[in-house]
Formats: sequence, C-alpha cells, structure tokens
Amino acid sequence: MVFKFLMVFLSLGFIAKILGEVVHELMGHSLFLLAFGGKITGIKISLLWPYEASYIKFDPQPPAFLPWQMVLVYSGGILVCLMVSFILQVILLSSFSKRANWVVSSTLFWLAFWTFVNTAGYLVLGGIKPFGDVAYLISTGVMTQELAFILGLLIFLASLFSLSIILRNVLSKAGVKEDARWSIVLFWLIVPLLTLLTVVGLGQPLLIALLGFIPVLVACAGLLLHNVILSRRKNGETHA
Repeated sequence: MVFKFLMVFLSLGFIAKILGEVVHELMGHSLFLLAFGGKITGIKISLLWPYEASYIKFDPQPPAFLPWQMVLVYSGGILVCLMVSFILQVILLSSFSKRANWVVSSTLFWLAFWTFVNTAGYLVLGGIKPFGDVAYLISTGVMTQELAFILGLLIFLASLFSLSIILRNVLSKAGVKEDARWSIVLFWLIVPLLTLLTVVGLGQPLLIALLGFIPVLVACAGLLLHNVILSRRKNGETHA
C-alpha cells in the first residue's frame, strides 16, 4: 500500500509541478499581458524548473505599456500563484477535504505546494540576490530587496504550517498513519533540493542553499515538541 501510494503521489507531484509553471506563465504573466493588448511571441514551460526557468516572450505592440501595466505583467506570475495556492489551501482545510479521496487531495496539495514554492522562493531568493521578475520590481522601486525577503519568508512560514496539516490529512486518507509525522519531515527535504537547483541554475552563492533547510528544521522542531507533549501526557496518565 505504501509503495503504491508513493508511486501515485510522486507522479501527481511531477504533473502538478508542470501545472504550477503553467499557472505562473499563462495564468499570471500572459493574463495581464493579453489584457493590456500585448502579444505573446514565445513561451517555454521548463520540465527542469527550478534549475532552468520557464518564460514567455512578448511584444507590447504600439502604444507601449504604461509603467503600472508593466509592473502587473512582471508581478502577475507571483500574484496569481500566491492566489491559487491560498485558495487551494483553504479548500483543503475545509470540509471538502473530508469528502474528496486521497488522489484528488494529493493533486490539489501538490498544486498548492508548487504555486506556494514558486511565490515564496522567488521572493526570498530574489530578496537576497535579485533576479527575474523580482529584479524588475526592485528596479522600478515597487519593491525593495528587504521587503521581498520579508514577504517571502512570511508566506513561507505561514504555508509551511498549513501545508503540513494538509499533508498529514492526505497521508491519513491514504492509510499512511504510522510515522506520518516523520513522513512530513522527509517531505520538506524537497525544499533544500529545490533551493540548491535554483542557486546552481542562477549561478548564485551555494551558501544561499542553506536557507532551504528552514522548513526541515521547523518540521523537526514540531515533531520533537509533539513527542515531548505526548510523553508528558502518558506519564501523567501513568501517575494518575
């Protein structure tokens, strides 16, 4: 059962990863681009993201975009991904998750995860060393490096807890109840790997990749705290 779950779960994760890139590029950048009269001249959805970035190429067409329109075009990917992740997390934390089977819940979980990582990772790493959309927003004065980093970190920490709860529910539905909390810790090891791939792909200092261990440390701390509380409860019941 566990092997079957892992095969299906990881396959859904890869599919959702591609969908996350589609959300960023097509529902994010392209949505605003077309709304303002621009023309898409090229698009690439990279299967190797985050090592290799996805992108769209566009022609504003005359008249050129106004400054505020360009800001929305460049920030569209981040904004839409954040919105999609938030909506999916709310749905998965609602009564809907009780009715959906674990395959549906896993698919929505992965999409919520990838759109979350896309947003938070972009802001945190872009706040340290600006690149891509974040670099443009900083260059226009809409955002500062400090603000990008803080926003990314806050989004990261908030979704870390909600996504961990959702993952625990998914594991429970799939019948993976024993060592579920350790499974959550292992899951968050994906973030250091993603961070390392991003850093290498962008040619940034490798030390930045250490930031990817933050969710793993938080998950470990949560597990240890849970074990301590559980141990004290058992001791209290024994003495009683």
